[in-house]
Amino acid sequence: MNVSMQACGLILDLLLIYFFSRHETVGLFSERIFRIALVVNTICIVLDILSVFSIVFREVVPGFVTVGACKLYLASLACASFVAFIYTANDIRHLREDETFGRIVKIILGVGLLFILMLPIDFYHQGNVVYSFGASVTTAFAVFIMFTLGSLIITLINGKYMNAGRRNSIRSWMALEILAVALQIIFPQILVVGFGSAVGLFILYCELESPEVYLDRATGIFSYDTLILYMKQLYSEGRDFSGIAVCTDEDWKMDTEQEARVMLEISEYLHSFGGAKLFRNTDHDFLLIYNNDEMEKNQIESALNLDMIKTRFQEFFDGNMTVRAKFLYIPDGHIATSYDEYLEICRLYKDELGQDEVSRLLDESAGSHIREQREVKNEILAALAEDRLEVHYQPIYSIKERRFVSAEALARIVNSEGKLIMPGLFIPVAEEYGLIDRIGERVFEITCHSFRENALLEKGIEYLEVNLSVAQCENSRLSEIYRKIMEKEQVSPSSINLEITESSTLHYRNILLDNMNTLGKLGCSFALDDFGTGESNLNYIVDMPVQLVKFDRSMVQDYFVNDRAKTVMRATVSMIKEIGLKIVAEGVETKEQLDAMADLGVDYIQGYYFSKPLQEKDFLKFLEVKNLVA
Repeated sequence: MNVSMQACGLILDLLLIYFFSRHETVGLFSERIFRIALVVNTICIVLDILSVFSIVFREVVPGFVTVGACKLYLASLACASFVAFIYTANDIRHLREDETFGRIVKIILGVGLLFILMLPIDFYHQGNVVYSFGASVTTAFAVFIMFTLGSLIITLINGKYMNAGRRNSIRSWMALEILAVALQIIFPQILVVGFGSAVGLFILYCELESPEVYLDRATGIFSYDTLILYMKQLYSEGRDFSGIAVCTDEDWKMDTEQEARVMLEISEYLHSFGGAKLFRNTDHDFLLIYNNDEMEKNQIESALNLDMIKTRFQEFFDGNMTVRAKFLYIPDGHIATSYDEYLEICRLYKDELGQDEVSRLLDESAGSHIREQREVKNEILAALAEDRLEVHYQPIYSIKERRFVSAEALARIVNSEGKLIMPGLFIPVAEEYGLIDRIGERVFEITCHSFRENALLEKGIEYLEVNLSVAQCENSRLSEIYRKIMEKEQVSPSSINLEITESSTLHYRNILLDNMNTLGKLGCSFALDDFGTGESNLNYIVDMPVQLVKFDRSMVQDYFVNDRAKTVMRATVSMIKEIGLKIVAEGVETKEQLDAMADLGVDYIQGYYFSKPLQEKDFLKFLEVKNLVA
């Protein structure tokens, strides 16, 4: 009997089932469908072998058994191609979620199976050549080819929605299926369809569905990429789940080998909590996801596990190493509306945990906060695209010249309803989402254009102050970008003073100094902004090429209510003046404060005593009146 090819295919399928079942699986759509495909193909091969036996021994086997065995094999063949089609379509979200598409595909399969079971079938047996033929067989192969070609067409039309590896593996699988069917149609005595399907599934297993594909190589737990796939699926299915984020220090201060041992020890410990799926998050962080059928069970189990995990991290790892960790407990995953929102909540609140705060429970307010940030982010993007970014100017008064000689350029965003969004709201969001560079460059363009267009030099304004964000200071191309903007707007660099904050100097110090030196040679000046609020000290003034020091509003206000602050500020002013730098006092609100700052030796005054930040047209009117009077 010609069953050698089927036997080889059956052995291959059984091996795949064995290796696939040995490992923990994530439970992804593709894993489930692949498992079904393996089972269906195995059944198909078994039925194929049984049908051959029943044809060979049909003289002793009842006719209805032979017919039934053959038709069940043909039906399983159609089902196998259907499962392959579903596996392929699963990668395409709009197809997976299209209910009409799903119904049509199921109807096609149902009609095909009905015809396979109803139409006549006949058999051929001579020597080792055994096969069936007839309308039922033709229908089965037609359904098989239709679904197989359909899978191939999906990869061609919707290939952009699939990564190259999946796309190519599925195409190889379908090509083998089509080749096997073509051979069997041309040479019906060669029974290779089952074997071809088994080889195709073997390729799929090796390249896509081996459990090893979903694991982090260093720790053996599920990887970050797998976490994203899993979270996407949880939200698309609307599943209830809870989670624990284990967040450790970014710098473990260990050698490479010890770090690997500690990572493995932590991974193995966290993996011991069998009710959760363990994922490696970014760097040295881990995420446990509890996804049982009952939400209450998820929450109880995760809460108990959290206490045990916190206790374990108070002990040593690798014999003598302490790993400092903080924990985020999310009892209800539905505080977020999507996987990326969930992961964003983990990232944001990891950074927000205080020095002495070991853990935090995150509820619906955490999700609301993220969504509010995203709304602001979208407003920023829209404002940049639609040119709804404005610059307001707060005048700066020279005590010596008794007139306004400068102004600080301040960013404002006009939302879609025409209302202003203040910097306190959009600047942190812009920094969080990497948009601050674009805002800074646009503000600089507007400011340079305004200086030249409105002839501010003729109105007594010697220079405009423009803030630089920390991110901009860390950009090695900053000086080149700003040089080009000044050239385009035909503004002299001496008309620009760039303000840096103390925190800007804490990272990428050399890049910052290179930018400052390059722009300084062009003629730009610099101010150290918010002096007195950061972690820096007077050494920064010594090391950096700044010409101005701006005392923060809080520092100015403390001068009037705190004797110690008054003493410190007097000494600071004396040292700064001795170095040869100018001083701006921010936040001056009364005549008494103005006089006190003047007596102290401050050079410039900025604050509500003179003016709040003004729109460009109002700023120009202000100058016409105030500088004329002065």
